[in-house]
Amino acid sequence: MNPNAKHRRTDLWPTEMPRRSVLLGGGVLLGSAALGVAAALGPSAEHEVANAANATDAGDATGMAQAARPDESRSSRKTRKQGKGAPLIHSTSEWGARTPYRRATVLSRAPEYIVVHHTCTPNVTDYSLRQGFRLARSIQGAHMGQGWGDTGQHFTISRGGHIMEGRKGSLAAARRGRMVIGTHVAGANGYTVGIECEGTYNSVMPPRRLQDSLTELIAWLCRQYDLDPMKAIVPHMKFNDTDCCGYAFAPTLPRLRKRVAAALRSA
Repeated sequence: MNPNAKHRRTDLWPTEMPRRSVLLGGGVLLGSAALGVAAALGPSAEHEVANAANATDAGDATGMAQAARPDESRSSRKTRKQGKGAPLIHSTSEWGARTPYRRATVLSRAPEYIVVHHTCTPNVTDYSLRQGFRLARSIQGAHMGQGWGDTGQHFTISRGGHIMEGRKGSLAAARRGRMVIGTHVAGANGYTVGIECEGTYNSVMPPRRLQDSLTELIAWLCRQYDLDPMKAIVPHMKFNDTDCCGYAFAPTLPRLRKRVAAALRSA
């Protein structure tokens, strides 16, 4: 990788939408397929497969106990000093994350791309913060259940628009203009930051509150990393043979880029 080229690998942008529903990083691998791919690739940071399956909090009593009662506590909603224009981002400690198996690798440079994913989970109508925390624990449980170090992506946004830190250390790194190596895009984890959007968007669009939070989060990340949103914001399918971030959602990313650019100009 050329560290001086912020926006490389344009040759990987697909000319047609891929049809495969198996998602490598930030999606669902069902049943034996997940185990087979995980066994083939191994647990290394560069080749882990992110698996946001339809997991529940069952067996994650530690995370449940650690998490605050989000819908009953106003303290967790206070504005944090996370940098200019930063949205409210709930840290891993707030949503009750488990201790990672391995310490995250932090690079002292910015990413080249911000990758948008969908979780390929149900389009729930529970928009509460509690559901957002439940989602974050479920994803971490699914990823670590495969023997991976921690949550694969850096940030997660629920259908209610609640933003959570994903992989531990991602928020602190972004505040300093650095990046944690995640496991959300096969072969491109060393220069990408990943955002999971709760839901499945092959035929419908994310709720407006999710889209608004995505715009705010990416605008902040672009400021922190000095990225051009017109080049940096890409769908997962740019890199891998996947339907992520959704056949309906992915074609609208040009509009997302314009919204983020407008947010940056108005800041």
